[in-house]
Amino acid sequence: MNTQPVGNLRHGMIIEAPLRAGDDGGSAATSWSFVATVWASVRPTSGREIVDADGVSARISHEVIIRWRSDLTAAMRFHDGARIYLIRAVRDVDDRRRRLTCLVEEVAA
Repeated sequence: MNTQPVGNLRHGMIIEAPLRAGDDGGSAATSWSFVATVWASVRPTSGREIVDADGVSARISHEVIIRWRSDLTAAMRFHDGARIYLIRAVRDVDDRRRRLTCLVEEVAA
């Protein structure tokens, strides 16, 4: 069995959901609203550099494990101080509704 002991959930993370609002010009602006504060285990899994028109940027992927929640989706993000993690996938690994494993990508604030 591959479960995280409760003591490993030591990072306080804020879950945020996107709010999209249109403006007079026809485009949409996205802001983020508070959903909940949770305890998490955060583990880096990979990193890479990307070269684009703006120069070189880094992408760092992590695995975030939290207690099970029914309302978490891949459209949300985690916020930890100055660090922002976009959720790319949410999995209930053992289908027992105890823990969620989230594959996330850290982005610049």
